[in-house]
Amino acid sequence: MALKTKRSDPLNKILTRTHEKECNGKNKPCNVAESKSKISAMYKDMYDDVSTIYELKYADFEIDEKTKSIKCIHPMFQHTKRGMIVFYAPWCKHCNQMYDDLVEISINYMNIFPIGVVNIEDIKNKNDHLSAYAKVMKYPTMKIVNRDLYLEDYNNDMSKDNIVYFINMNL
Repeated sequence: MALKTKRSDPLNKILTRTHEKECNGKNKPCNVAESKSKISAMYKDMYDDVSTIYELKYADFEIDEKTKSIKCIHPMFQHTKRGMIVFYAPWCKHCNQMYDDLVEISINYMNIFPIGVVNIEDIKNKNDHLSAYAKVMKYPTMKIVNRDLYLEDYNNDMSKDNIVYFINMNL
């Protein structure tokens, strides 16, 4: 049983490969829906249910092609004129380990120092392009939103204590 997909959709290519690995050569019926749900869960936004963390998309940024600079245009960052953005992959062990700390920090600094996240596996919203412009080389990667709303590198340790210290020093 072949899985019919559109050639141009990268997620469908992944689904097809996974489906073929699971079903080919086995004497059991194929479950395409189950394969799709497994893959979709791997790429789901981790912070969708957290109201104090902003799940950002490509459309929340302006990219200057000449200077290769990235500006955050999300309303919360425009309001506070500062913040932190974490580029993550839902399958990344380190990204998953940071989840509780980021949620706690975002609650403590809500409306003062916003925290946004970008799921680099969100191909539908072009977040993979955004990570390329932001020069994300590893996951998780943190960027700071400066007072002009442009992204800058965060070059400190990503422990909870260091993030809190950084925020306090930049309020």
